Amino acid sequence: MLRIKISILILILFQTLLFGQGRLYEGPEDPAGDISEEREGYMNGNRVLLYFKNAGQIADIFRFGYNNPRDSKWPNNFSGTRMIDVGTLVVFSKVFVKNDSIPVTDLSEISSLRSQGQIDSMVFVQSGWIWNYDANYEGTIRWQFTPVKGYINPSQDYIAMSNKPDSWPIEGWPSRGFETKWPGEWNGRFGRGIQYADLESYFVFNDAQDLEKIVQRNDPEENLIVNGPRYHPRPGRFIGDINPDVTVQKGYPWGGLGLRVATRGFQWNNPEAKDIIFWEFDITNISDYDLPVSGFGYDIDMALGDEHSPDDDIGYFNKELDMVYVWDFDGIGVGGIIPGVFATAYLESPGLAYDNIDNDDDGLTDEKRDNQAGRIIGAYDNITNLSKFLDFYNLNEEDLKEHWEGDEDQDWSDGFDANGNGTYSYKNSEGLWVVEEGEFAGDDVGLDGVGPADINYNGPDEGECNHVPDFKEGEGCEPNFAVTDISESDMLGLTTFRLMSDIERSANNWFHADDESCYKFLNAHVFEEFTGGEPQRLGFAATSSTFPLYKGRTERISIALLHAYESLFEISSSGHPAKNLFLLKKTTQLIYEADYRFAQPPILPKLTATSTDGKVILTWDDASVKLTREPFLGNINDFEGYKLYRSTDKYFQDSEVITDNKGSKASKKPIFQCDKVDGIMGNADYGEVGGVEYYLGDDSGIRHYFIDDQVENGRTYYYALVAYDYGAPEIGDGLSPTENNITLELDSSEEIVRMGKNIAIVTPRQKAAGFEDPSITLDNTETIGNAKVQPIIFDYNEIKAGHKYKVKFSVDTLGYIKKNAKDRSKMDLVIVNNGMKVYDETEESRLIYSESPQIFPMQNILKRDDLTTLYLYGQTVAINTNFYRGEEIFSNSFDGIQLKMERMNGYFPYELSFRMSERGVNPEGSGWLVGDSEINIEPSFYEYYAFPYEYQIVFTNNTSAYTNRLNRKTGINNIEMSGSANYLFDKSFSFYVTNQTALALTGKLDTLEMVVEDLNGNGEYDMLEDKVLVGHVAIQTIGSQQLISWGGTVFGMDFRGVGSESELPKAGDIYKYDFSRPFTANDSITFTVNGAVNVDKNSLNADMDEIKVVPNPYVMTNSMEPAVANKFLNQRRRLMFTHIPSECDIRIYTSSGVLVDEIKVENEPSDGIVHWDLLSKEDLEIAAGMYIYHIKSKQTGKEKIGKFAVIK
Repeated sequence: MLRIKISILILILFQTLLFGQGRLYEGPEDPAGDISEEREGYMNGNRVLLYFKNAGQIADIFRFGYNNPRDSKWPNNFSGTRMIDVGTLVVFSKVFVKNDSIPVTDLSEISSLRSQGQIDSMVFVQSGWIWNYDANYEGTIRWQFTPVKGYINPSQDYIAMSNKPDSWPIEGWPSRGFETKWPGEWNGRFGRGIQYADLESYFVFNDAQDLEKIVQRNDPEENLIVNGPRYHPRPGRFIGDINPDVTVQKGYPWGGLGLRVATRGFQWNNPEAKDIIFWEFDITNISDYDLPVSGFGYDIDMALGDEHSPDDDIGYFNKELDMVYVWDFDGIGVGGIIPGVFATAYLESPGLAYDNIDNDDDGLTDEKRDNQAGRIIGAYDNITNLSKFLDFYNLNEEDLKEHWEGDEDQDWSDGFDANGNGTYSYKNSEGLWVVEEGEFAGDDVGLDGVGPADINYNGPDEGECNHVPDFKEGEGCEPNFAVTDISESDMLGLTTFRLMSDIERSANNWFHADDESCYKFLNAHVFEEFTGGEPQRLGFAATSSTFPLYKGRTERISIALLHAYESLFEISSSGHPAKNLFLLKKTTQLIYEADYRFAQPPILPKLTATSTDGKVILTWDDASVKLTREPFLGNINDFEGYKLYRSTDKYFQDSEVITDNKGSKASKKPIFQCDKVDGIMGNADYGEVGGVEYYLGDDSGIRHYFIDDQVENGRTYYYALVAYDYGAPEIGDGLSPTENNITLELDSSEEIVRMGKNIAIVTPRQKAAGFEDPSITLDNTETIGNAKVQPIIFDYNEIKAGHKYKVKFSVDTLGYIKKNAKDRSKMDLVIVNNGMKVYDETEESRLIYSESPQIFPMQNILKRDDLTTLYLYGQTVAINTNFYRGEEIFSNSFDGIQLKMERMNGYFPYELSFRMSERGVNPEGSGWLVGDSEINIEPSFYEYYAFPYEYQIVFTNNTSAYTNRLNRKTGINNIEMSGSANYLFDKSFSFYVTNQTALALTGKLDTLEMVVEDLNGNGEYDMLEDKVLVGHVAIQTIGSQQLISWGGTVFGMDFRGVGSESELPKAGDIYKYDFSRPFTANDSITFTVNGAVNVDKNSLNADMDEIKVVPNPYVMTNSMEPAVANKFLNQRRRLMFTHIPSECDIRIYTSSGVLVDEIKVENEPSDGIVHWDLLSKEDLEIAAGMYIYHIKSKQTGKEKIGKFAVIK
C-alpha cells in the first residue's frame, strides 16, 4: 500500500476540487446511541476466541480479570493464552469554529481566519477505550462511541451474529430513513441472507453521547456551554428525539462529530484462515458539516501469554506487509504455557476521491465507493496509467472491456438474458424459482444481492436483470461494485505507526481522554518502532490521516488480527522472520482482495445424540448434502463428507492429536468419517498448512448415523459433527478443504452458555431398574422378494409408540434372458431394487423416508459407473441402472428406527467372476422339506437370474410323473452356458419341479420343463449317472399348433453322489430350491412400534440388586470428572450410582449413622444413574472414610443398602 503524507497545505491547493463534495445522507436514520443497547459478543468462528462489544471495543482485561483469558484467547483450547488486553477503533478530527459556534469547513477560510486570530479549533478523539476516557462530571457516563438501537433483538443479551438468528432485529434491519428490510434474514455484507464468512458479526454505533464540546467541563450541573468554543454537529437534533426511551442524557443536543460507524467482523474456519479475524469499519459523516481534517486508525494494548507484571513482549513492524507482530521474549506465558505470536495487518484505508492523485498507485485516479454506474465508457477510458492498472489488478490488456463508468476496476460482470424477457429465472409448477436455460445472472442480481442461483432467492428485485451495476445507500448494492468492492476507493494508505510500551504511553499521556496529546500521537505521520530496549508490555497505534470526511459520505478502514506459532530463535534473529505469519498474511490478503469472499464449509448439519447402556447413538440431518452452495466457486454444491469428533472436554482438546511439521497441534482426529463416492479421496495434496494435508476420505459413501460403543457409562462425552468440502485445488496453489466450526460458549464457571447445533453432549448410562425397552412387531412379511429386511429400534428417544409403518420398494427392469419375445418364457424377467419408501400408516400414509439412486446412505446402492456388464440375450450388455448391494446394509434412521437389509437383489451378478456356489441361491431357504438323500444342484451360469424363484422338486412312485414336452429342441444351454449334443428329449421322470412363486405372481403353479444331459452317452436317462437340466418354457401358438421351446436353464441336478438306487429319494420326498430375489412393486412390509414399559415392578425389584457405586473406592479423582481449564476453579468431583430406579430417594450416611446428604432422583424413565458431587448437604467437602447408602424406590418401596469408601 502506498503511503502518502497529506498536509494541510496540499489540501488547500486542491480546495477548488474539494469544495462542495458533501451530499445528503440517505442511509438509516439512527437515534442517538444508548448504553441500554450495549451488548457483548464472541468471535469464535475458528481457533481465535475474541470478546467484543458493540461500541467498537475488542477484549477487556477488566471484564474478566488478569490471568483469565476469556476475552482474548488463541488457540481457543486448554493450551491457549491471552493475546491482547483491549483494542479499539479510533476516529480523530479537528474542527474549526468562528464566533465560538459557527463551523468553518473551507480550508482556505480556515487559514485566513487563523492568520487573523478569529477562529478556534477543537480536537476530537472518538473510541471505545476502557480506561482514561472522556466522561461526564460524575464519571458515570462515557463520552464515547455508543451502540445504536435497531440492530439487535432487544430481548436477547448478545450482538447480532450470523449464526444466531434469535439475535437479529425482529422487525428487520434499518434501511433508508426509518424503513426496515429483510426481517428474518441476515443483513450480510453482500446482501439479504448472504453469508460468505463462517461467522460474521454486525453492529452500529455513533458518537452522539459525546458532550465534551457541548457541556461545561467541571460543572456538577452539566450546563451547556453558552460562552466559548463549542461544536454542535447536528443543530436542532437532540438525544432522545428519535428514541424517547433513551436512558442517559435525554434532551441534550446531539454531540460528538456526528459519526455513524457500521462494523463487521469476519472469521473463516478453513485451515488456511482459521487463525485470522477481520474487522471492517464503515464510518459515515451524518453531521451537517464537512470534517476537513480527519483520521481513522486502530489502537491495541497487548499482553501475550497473559503476563502483565512484569511483561516481556517484543514487537516488530514490517513495512512491506503493513503488519506489526509481537511475541513473548522468553516464549513462556503464565503457567508455563507457550504463547503464540500476535499480529495486526492494516488492510483498507480511507479514500481520497477528489484530490486528482492516484493515492493507491493502481493506475486509476479518484475512485469512489459510493458513486452510481454512470455511462458506458471505453476499455481504456479513465485509466491514467495502463501499466500500473494491469499490474495492480493482475490483468492482461486483452482483459480490458467496455464498462460502466462507476465500475472503475472493470470487475462487475453482467448477466446473460438469452431470451430477452428481462429476467434470469422463472417459477416452476412446484413454486420454485429456477434459472432459465442457458442464462446466468453474473453480478446483475439486484440491490438485495441475491441471484437465482442462491438458496434464499425469492424472485427478481429492484435492479436485477437491468444490465446496470446498482447501488442505493442503506438499501443494497450488487457484487463487485461501489461499497461491496474494496478496490473502488483511492486509498490513502497507512500514514502513522507507533509501537510503544505502556510506560511510554503513560509518560506522554497518549490516552484517549486527553484529546490534544492523543491527536498529536495519532496524527504524527511517523513510523516508530519500540526503542525501549528491555522487553515490556507493548501497544501500538496505526492510522491514516489526514483527509476530508464530507457530510453524507462514508470512508472505511479494515484490519486483520493474525495468530501463529513461530520459532523463538528465528523470530528473534535479524529481520525477525515469521514464516507462518507471512503465509497467513498471504491468505489474509487473498480474502481481503476478494472482497471478503473465501471458501466456506458446507451448510451446518444438526446432530442428535441418545445415550444407552455402553453406547451412544448419533444421527444427523441431510441439510449439508442438499443445501450447500459455495459462492466462492460459482454457487456449486461442493459438499464432500462428514467427520465426527469425540472429546471428554469442552474444548475438544483430547481429539486434537494431529500435529504440524513443527510439532504444534494442528487438527483433530475423527472417530468416524464418511464421504461421497466420487473419486475424490485420500489426502488433498493442495492447500496444506504446516505440512498437514486434509484427509478427504476413502469413497465410503454417505450415511447419517453412527453408533459409538467405545464409551464408558457415567462419563460425559462431547460430540461434534462437521461437514466438509473438497476445497479449490485450481485456485492459486490450491485452497484446502473447509469444515464446519465447533462452537461452544462458556461462562466464567466453564458452564456451557450456547453451542452450535452440530454439537451434542451425552452421558452413557445403564437402564433404570424396571425399564423395558420398546419393541417392534412385524405385521406382514408375505412378499415375493425374499431379502431380509429387519426394522430395529435405533433411538428409543425418537420412536413414535403405536405407529404402523409400510415399506415399499422401487423396481427397475434390466431386461430378459431371451432377446426375442417369441422365445421368452412368461417368467423371464430380470429386475432389481434400486430404492425404497417408508410410509407412516398412522399419519395418513405420510412419506417419512426414502432411498433412491440419487440419495442413499453409504454405498448401499451400486452406481452404474462402478459396474462392468451383464450377460443378456447370449451376449454382454451394459448395465443401465443402479441397484442395492447384496451384503448387509443399513438405512439411515427415521422416527428412531433403522432398517437392516440383507440379500437385497440376492447375489446379483454385476461381476461375472462370481463363484458357482454364490450364484443367486438362498442357502437358508433351500434344502429337504421331506427326505434326506444326497442330491447335487447347481444354478446355471447366468440364465438363472431371470428366474430367481422358489422351486420344489417333488418325488413320486409314478415313473411318468412328468414327460418332456418340447417340440422345439434348440437354444438349450447347460449350466456351464454351453450347448450340448447329448441332450435327451421325450423322456419321463418320476419327479417334477414346480415354481412356487408363480402362484403369487400368476395365480397358479407353474411346472418346469426337464431335459436330460446324457453324460454317459448311452442314449438313456440313468438317474445315478446323468444330469437333468431344469428350465422354463416359452409357448407360442401358431394357428392351432403350440410351439414349445426352451425358455432358459434355471438349474441342473444329479444324484451322482448316491451310492445305490436304495439311497435315491422316495415317493413323497420334497426338496426346496430357493433363489434370492428382489422385491416386486406389489411387495410391502409392515410393522408396528411398541412403546417402552417405563416401570415393570417385578423386574424393578430384581434390577435393584444390581445397584453399584462407581468408583468404589473413590480415590482422589476418576475419569467421569470433567476437565477444568480455569486454574481458579476447583475440580468438580463425581461418584456414580448405577441401575437405580428412575424415581427414588438416596440417603448417604457416615459409618456412625450421621446423615451426610440426600438425593431426590427424578430421572427420565430410562435413566438408571445419578452422580453425587461428594459434598454434604451443607455444600462442604466430605472427609475420607467409609459411607453407607440407602436407596428406596418410589414406585415399589424396594430398598437397597450398601457401602462405599472415599480415599483422598
